[in-house]
Amino acid sequence: MPRETFQQELDRLVAEIVVLGREVESTLDDMARAMDGYDAELASRDLGVDSRFKGRGAELDEECMILQARQAPVARDLRLIYTIQAVNNHMVRAGTLGEHICRAIVETSECERDPDLHSALLEMARSARDLFGQGLDIFENRDIERARDLEAGDDKVDLLYSEAMNLVANPSDGGGGAPEWRVRAALMVHYLERIADHGVDIGERTVFLVTGERMESAMRQYRDRDLNVNED
Repeated sequence: MPRETFQQELDRLVAEIVVLGREVESTLDDMARAMDGYDAELASRDLGVDSRFKGRGAELDEECMILQARQAPVARDLRLIYTIQAVNNHMVRAGTLGEHICRAIVETSECERDPDLHSALLEMARSARDLFGQGLDIFENRDIERARDLEAGDDKVDLLYSEAMNLVANPSDGGGGAPEWRVRAALMVHYLERIADHGVDIGERTVFLVTGERMESAMRQYRDRDLNVNED
């Protein structure tokens, strides 16, 4: 395969991964908006997307393997193919979790809910959705400067996770909501934390793609660089 054609194939794979990511992001947006008003009708629109995401993800993964077999890539190309496969995996898993949450909203739409725990879940859903979107933007634009912002967002989600799990274990005085809803709420807390992690991981993979280093090392270099600039 000529080098120019190989590069075109790589560019096409990146573009298709971004398209898949935007579809997952749309599901996560529906998830957060449906949770706001516990809108079963809106949440039901995304039931079944899990199988579509998994199917498309499997196709993209196969395309990556075929591309490697047709031409021995150089180190940077291998990093890109490796990153595409890893990002593909994170996107599919985030989409699956978003679909699970939409299904939980539909199946518990008539259940009594704990208002405090519901508020914590809603804030967590919005934060997880935003983190995933930021990770996808970083990958699409190779904007690794923004990867530093993911750390603060991840810390926020971790705090919300702790708050929500505390409310699961210790219901408010006004009642903890229906048992079925509380069980689903506990699962949603874990799902949302994982969605946020997938967004952060997409950003970290992009740092590796651009620099060849793990995110921790790259971020340390950026901080040192900023300090040196300020000293000048």
